[in-house]
Amino acid sequence: EVETDAHVLTLRVDESLYFVNARFLEDLIQDRVVDGGALRHVILMCSAVNEIDYSALESLEAINHRLMDLGVGLHLSEVKGPVMDRLKTTHFLDQLNGRVFLSQHDAWKALAQP
Repeated sequence: EVETDAHVLTLRVDESLYFVNARFLEDLIQDRVVDGGALRHVILMCSAVNEIDYSALESLEAINHRLMDLGVGLHLSEVKGPVMDRLKTTHFLDQLNGRVFLSQHDAWKALAQP
């Protein structure tokens, strides 16, 4: 049985984030947020992300700012060590309006409405 919550959107990113797919992620999240009136949290599950290039980082920053303006938190889960190291060399984590979770399960437990 799958648990759902109208306040939480979870998306699994199935590959590294590069300039060729980053805009697709931006558009996908924008479309989902527009349709989800009760949405309060977006969780990007990053277990399959091995690298993030500069263009993708700019897209993540744009997503974060758009969601912040809408009162929606952007959260990351299952970020691999090298990817986290890359993010720590930028200001992205300082500006992230949500949290970084060790696991998707931890994110769900913390953010889903009881």
